[in-house]
Parts: sequence; C-alpha cells; structure tokens
Amino acid sequence: MSLRTTFLKAIAVIALIITPALAAPPEGKIQINYHRCDGKYERWGVHLWKSPNMPLPDIEWPNPMMPTGKTDFGVFWQVDLEEFNTGSRSQVNYIIHKGDIKEQGAKDMAFDGRAHKEIWVINGDRTIYFSKEEALKDHDCTKDKK
Repeated sequence: MSLRTTFLKAIAVIALIITPALAAPPEGKIQINYHRCDGKYERWGVHLWKSPNMPLPDIEWPNPMMPTGKTDFGVFWQVDLEEFNTGSRSQVNYIIHKGDIKEQGAKDMAFDGRAHKEIWVINGDRTIYFSKEEALKDHDCTKDKK
C-alpha cells in the first residue's frame, strides 16, 4: 500500500469520527446550539420547561442544564423531544443564561420541537435561527469586539 493510499484512508477514518459531531441531533432529540464571540462558555447553561410552565426534571433556575457537547460553532444542549410533549404540542421553552445574565434580550424563548429539531443562537442576538448557515450569514464576531 502506498503512502498516499494510507494517508487517504487515515483522512477517511478521521472524517467518519468527526461527522457525528457535525450531524443533526439523534432521532427523538432536539438540539440548541449556542455561539459566543468570546468563546467563553463556563457556567453558561439552559433553563428548559414545557408549556404550561412545567420545568423539566432536575432543571431549576440556579441549576440549569450544562452543555451536552461542543462543536466548531460553540456548545450545544440535547434533550429528548418527548420531554416537551403536551397533547398535540411540543413547544420547547428555554432561556440560555449564566446566573442572572440572560441571552436573547432576557426573554423567554420558544420553538416548535416537532417542526425544528435544531436551533442556532448567537450571543447578543435575539433571533432563533434554524440553520448554522443562517445564523452565521451576516454575523461577524470581529465587529462585536470593537
């Protein structure tokens, strides 16, 4: 086997290992992706509840859910969609926060977990994006640092 073939096979193996981290959330899960321009995610968590104002188990304001993982975009949280089912609805209510510092204009945020399995949030931006490309389209972290 040539050095080139060995190298290409190694690249393919690495790509297979990395791909799941970049793929959509697993079946039955929703995912909230969060990007901070400063790259500092320590103590940032998500408060989650289903309608009408029913907190998810083990999630309280002083004890938010910590990130499930990290990607090149930032951190993310994955939760079972069934946690949000109330009758015919699956409204995912959330607030990304660090103590009393809240993202997205300090508002309670929500999205339909059946229609959108994954959302993208950028610090300082109130918009819920439904793709990474859409979230990053007009966003430039360098202008936030000026």
